[in-house]
Amino acid sequence: MLTERQAAKEVLRLVETSNDINLAVAWATEGDVTEALLQSGKVSQAVVGTHMYVTAPPTLRKLADLPSARVVAPDKPRLFHPKVYLFKSGASAAAIVGSHNLTSSAFSSNVEASVLIEGDSSDSVLREVQQFIEKNWQGAEPIDDDFLFAYERQYEAKRQHHAELRTFRRVKRPAQGAKVASPLDISWREFVRRVKTDDRHDFEKRLVLLERARTLFAKRLTFAAMKPDERKAIAGTYGKVEPRLDDIEWAWFGTMFPQGDFKSLVNNDPAGLSVALDHIPLVGDITQAQYEAFVVEFRTTFKGKAHQGGYAVASRLLALKRPDVFVAVNSQNRRGLCEALVVAHSTLNLDNFWERIVEPIRMSPWWLAPRAKGGLEARLWDCRAAMLDSLYYEGKGGPG
Repeated sequence: MLTERQAAKEVLRLVETSNDINLAVAWATEGDVTEALLQSGKVSQAVVGTHMYVTAPPTLRKLADLPSARVVAPDKPRLFHPKVYLFKSGASAAAIVGSHNLTSSAFSSNVEASVLIEGDSSDSVLREVQQFIEKNWQGAEPIDDDFLFAYERQYEAKRQHHAELRTFRRVKRPAQGAKVASPLDISWREFVRRVKTDDRHDFEKRLVLLERARTLFAKRLTFAAMKPDERKAIAGTYGKVEPRLDDIEWAWFGTMFPQGDFKSLVNNDPAGLSVALDHIPLVGDITQAQYEAFVVEFRTTFKGKAHQGGYAVASRLLALKRPDVFVAVNSQNRRGLCEALVVAHSTLNLDNFWERIVEPIRMSPWWLAPRAKGGLEARLWDCRAAMLDSLYYEGKGGPG
């Protein structure tokens, strides 16, 4: 039995002592073992998989230089997942079969287990290993320029998701007997019902507000490029008696009029807030790294100010730019939402807002539901995260 590093030593030894090598692996990347095999000049058959875009394009290009190398494309319906190496030297043979892919991490940092089998090349188990590799090699395709071009372009487009697949959020189970339902327990149908029938908030007016905010961002592109009354609308800094843009009650999702330093930035020096919001794309996926870049710039904007911008101000801006991803959290809904998500409301801040609020929302059944084809539900789906707040308000609710 071979662990990760033991297998590396055995492969390197067998590369030196054998005169013919065959292998079939799910994935291949750069590394000492990979380099030793490819430079040995002894590989007579190699078949490598590319499902899930783990195999590295530079390694595929090196394999393409070997006439004996073939590839299993990502669109093949059956996942190609073997890790089999066969080394032959005269009448002797050795096979390594187990969990070791042809990757650097498999032979160093991963937890791996494989079995080394040594014997005569005519032994039945070693002949079966040879036949397995031969069969899959015959069913694979050459690594030609067209395949490399297609794979490299798609690899670049998809590799941003690799890190996300390795992320695990320890979301707490919804509390039994909680006063309000957890977002993680709500279906799309239930979400629609609850939001539309909430008697403390005007469903239509709030939806119109969010849609108008998105058109402002789409038209002006940046917060700084907006007109002063447009910035005040987005920021929620209108005074109670001021005429409002488009006669919309912009105090929905939290009024920020009492936030003096924030109000001054919105009116007189919006560049920093604009730079912060530029880290959040207007369409498409939003990553934690983009959110964290927003937080850094957002805090820098308040440097030297008596009052620093917190999650209430920041989440208001985020929700109005991307109401499909962010919910505005303030003193009226913080406790209810945090209790529903089983997190401490008293310790909520910008540093943990993504992990405690945004990520659980993006795991919720109602958020993951497909977009309706049209009508009111499609409009709600486009603003669904921001509209969640109405379920967790304490008191009478309403704008402000």
